Amino acid sequence: MARYTRAYSSFVSRLDEVETLRKFALQKERTDPIGLRKGINALCRGALVLLSGHLEAYVRDIGELALTSMTAKGVLRKNVPSRLYYYISQDLLTELKDTADPERIADKVFAFIGSDLMHWSKSGTFQQPIQAERFNKGFASPAFPKIKQYFNRFGYDTYAKDLSGRLRAEYLPTVNMVNHLVDTRNKIAHGDPAASKTPAEVGTMISLTRIFCGSTDAVFAEWWKSSFCSIR
Repeated sequence: MARYTRAYSSFVSRLDEVETLRKFALQKERTDPIGLRKGINALCRGALVLLSGHLEAYVRDIGELALTSMTAKGVLRKNVPSRLYYYISQDLLTELKDTADPERIADKVFAFIGSDLMHWSKSGTFQQPIQAERFNKGFASPAFPKIKQYFNRFGYDTYAKDLSGRLRAEYLPTVNMVNHLVDTRNKIAHGDPAASKTPAEVGTMISLTRIFCGSTDAVFAEWWKSSFCSIR
């Protein structure tokens, strides 16, 4: 069995471009930290935006891998928590919940039946692929509470506890860094000129993000295997 999922392997590969920006910033810092500070800040800010984006993409990717495995490996629907069904159809169910007119309600029920009824059963296995884009709707800005809530969609309620047990003394520093990374990225996106880090700080954030995703990969894959099937 592979040590990591292909979602994590893809994440590690995408870190190369973040590291490239950090190295360019470091070269400028060594050459002229004062005269080139604008370029250094721009490179570091770009690296942080990319790093946050790759973190979010990793979480989505491992979720998509789990959803794909449910069809590919014949996961029994009787073992699937009811909340997962909600997120399969969350867009249609939300529209239905927010509709008051009887005619429109009926139309939306027919739309739901035509689109998603094949998923909604507690017997047998999933015969049609689950649409990850619809399942993932609403997940963005991957601070730790958001990631924890995302895994909760699958029924994984012990994620924080399992991650803490794996990281031990590194748990709080790593989780706090993830939150700080996303907060910094949001400030950059909103034009805060002071939201930046040095090349050394970016390097630390890259390292801790890799540790976070590697540990997340391990605990989620182990839980998914014990609950449903292997994804490694």
